[in-house]
Amino acid sequence: MDGRRLTQGWQKFAASHDLRVGDIVIFRHDGDFLLHVSFFGPSCCEIRYNHDDDDDDDDDDSSFVACVTASNLSTDMVHLPMDFSRYNGLTNRNCEIILLNEESKQWRLLMRHHKASGHVCIRSGWKRFCYENRRRANDFLTFKLVRNGATPVLQLCSSSSSSTTRPCRFVILTLTPYSLKSSTLCLPVPFVMANGIKNVREIILVDRHGVRRTTSLKPDDKYGRMRLGEGCIKFCIASGVKTGESFRLELIKEKEEDTVNHLLKFSSKI
Repeated sequence: MDGRRLTQGWQKFAASHDLRVGDIVIFRHDGDFLLHVSFFGPSCCEIRYNHDDDDDDDDDDSSFVACVTASNLSTDMVHLPMDFSRYNGLTNRNCEIILLNEESKQWRLLMRHHKASGHVCIRSGWKRFCYENRRRANDFLTFKLVRNGATPVLQLCSSSSSSTTRPCRFVILTLTPYSLKSSTLCLPVPFVMANGIKNVREIILVDRHGVRRTTSLKPDDKYGRMRLGEGCIKFCIASGVKTGESFRLELIKEKEEDTVNHLLKFSSKI
């Protein structure tokens, strides 16, 4: 370190973790110059890395949620989430990719990696796939990577199983002046759809001291963004979050007999 700057070794560290411009890196100082590091993509979802000795199957990193928009239908192209692409080794590849619908009928498209932005997209067939499967703008589709080889295969999950995919359980929010004025905070669409909480109308906020506050969860717009109720501001104040600061939340599903409670637990400030 040079003052507050990371110098020697940083470039190698960033390259080994495939970090790109726009990624978010959170450091926690554990003493004696030991830093615990967490990585997030531009979508504020945690970047996970594949370890051979990782036996935790709670998170399904082989799935992602895509939103059908007028724009990607017009361009006949849709981008894959960066964390999904990295975790499954789809970056730096230009090849054919197969999309399967719920009945396993296949469509062949092209997968391209843009070096400048780091994004991976599938094109030349996206519009046809949506049209022939009767998918329209503002629909959300859950895909699962069922084969990853020379020609990757993505299968469209049925509506009944879409809510079970949970590719990211962390989200980063910012307490803005508007949030204080309106007494609300909004959860981004990819986070809502990936975790299947679109129809949840009540959520429990757990602050940094473990105190629970139940607040409402309502649709904020027609695209799927969800709005937290008034209790979220008291939650932020209790967790020491000030105006302009960003913080990280973890979604936890707590089962009680025949019901499932959804919790958003304070993790850390950024």
